[in-house]
Amino acid sequence: MTYYPVVNAGDGLAAREGPADGESVLWLHAYGLDSSSWSELWDLLPGWHHVGVDLPGHGLSLPLSHDSDLSMVARRIAAVAEKHRARHVVGLSFGTLVALQMAIEAPEAYDTLVLGSPLVGEGANDDPFWKRYRELVNMFGMAGHGEFLRGRLMLVEPSPFDGLSAHKERWDRVWEIVGRHSFLDLADAALVRLGGFPQSDVRIHGIRAAALMVAGKSEHLGSRRHAERLSRVLPDCRTLHMLGAGAHALLERPDQAAAAIDSHLRSRPPAPPSPAGGAA
Repeated sequence: MTYYPVVNAGDGLAAREGPADGESVLWLHAYGLDSSSWSELWDLLPGWHHVGVDLPGHGLSLPLSHDSDLSMVARRIAAVAEKHRARHVVGLSFGTLVALQMAIEAPEAYDTLVLGSPLVGEGANDDPFWKRYRELVNMFGMAGHGEFLRGRLMLVEPSPFDGLSAHKERWDRVWEIVGRHSFLDLADAALVRLGGFPQSDVRIHGIRAAALMVAGKSEHLGSRRHAERLSRVLPDCRTLHMLGAGAHALLERPDQAAAAIDSHLRSRPPAPPSPAGGAA
């Protein structure tokens, strides 16, 4: 598997790049991971210029400030997309909330979106991710940082990582990545603040990008219903259901995911450059 080097993306953000001569694609990872989680998929998608951002508080990016909301994070990530002229965005789980907010705030800025296992906003009491996150917040408050946090996130069922357990090499790699996560976001439940930011159906319907919804057939019923709702609200959206995959379908089935993503990215012709030479 290729090692993709870390670069300074500016504004306290770290990123990894898979340089190529093709169009740029921005990648936004799931909670607890970082941009290195995309390496296997990038190897299967040559010809695209991949840019994976370590979301704030993840990887080598600086932690979230206490006043950050989803809109503020989306604008920071959008600045990276603009710098690289990336008009394609791929998000996984928590990364889909950021990707959607980027497209909400700049409806014409992106040609395609790929939303892998989209995460419902915080407040859905039956959603397993948010139930687990609130457990982690309580554990951190009682005992601080420790190996038990990774164990609680990944080993206790139902876990968003359950589907990876059937693929030992991928599981081991993700286990290592989550082991590097600081979990400092738990100190003030930062993801609850970000996940509670309103994303209305009216604003989502204004997104002009062609969307591909990728959902695992083994995901929680509420998560699958959320993906179906988004697919109806987005004006241009098709859905891929991956048999046997769970809440990290893009990482669990990289061969199938890469083929679908490549086809989707090519479904929109490149936008002409702006007169000033900036992002279109």
